[in-house]
Amino acid sequence: MKLKLVKPAQGFAWFRQGLIISRHQPLTFVSLLGLSLSMAMVLIGLPVVGPLIVVGCMPAMWLGFMLATRRVLQGMRVSPIVLFDAFRGPDAPRRTLAQLGGFYVMATLLVMQLAQLVGPDPEALADVFDAAKDVSDVINNPMVQQDITIRGLLTIPVSLLFWHAPALILWAGSPVGKALFFSGIACWRNLGAFVVYGLSWGVSVILLGLLTQASVTLIPVPWVANVVTIVAGMWLASAFYASLYFTVVDCFEPTTPSAEPDQSVNRDTPTSGQA
Repeated sequence: MKLKLVKPAQGFAWFRQGLIISRHQPLTFVSLLGLSLSMAMVLIGLPVVGPLIVVGCMPAMWLGFMLATRRVLQGMRVSPIVLFDAFRGPDAPRRTLAQLGGFYVMATLLVMQLAQLVGPDPEALADVFDAAKDVSDVINNPMVQQDITIRGLLTIPVSLLFWHAPALILWAGSPVGKALFFSGIACWRNLGAFVVYGLSWGVSVILLGLLTQASVTLIPVPWVANVVTIVAGMWLASAFYASLYFTVVDCFEPTTPSAEPDQSVNRDTPTSGQA
């Protein structure tokens, strides 16, 4: 696959396209996110290795959402099995995707170690959590906010390095090292678009928070307000994952006419799923 350069404004287009396709089939993407979260909750309960497995499965989950978005755009039916499609078939790059997951685990552990070195003292953070009476005490604590900021800043370069890697492994047959290299190059060369993309999602999260506060005020029944908040949050998160496909197909183009992914579909008017 050949690297393409896009304008910064394309970042907002990715954001918009994610919202459009998720709005077209909201149950599809919310159910995929719900299934992913459910599997993560089961796996994370495994002693020691559970959290590591969950982290290692993240790149595969991204790829599953990319495949789901492509199918919706083509008018195909999307089932939960799409999350595992990249591992099915005799030619599936199972080993390479597993290696990518292992590298992602190591990168995440490195970020955690760096955050502890340059961030607030872990014992002091533990004291904050122990002394907190409710969630607001934790969120509003300057030490916690500093820790979250540091971890977020350290996570960004790791995310960009791995951003396109799953798709390059599946659609271009790249080994892990090559996929990571070209993923990092693509994000760097199109950094303006990714900044706009990230800011767009950041603003949407802030707006969702404001709407959530408004719903709590307007809806007198607490459990109804909580349900509305959770559903809205899951829909927005699923729209983000649905938009990943567009960031890949706009940063790379197939080197052969038959290569994946298919870019001939209409992004703004996705067709309905076929039976």
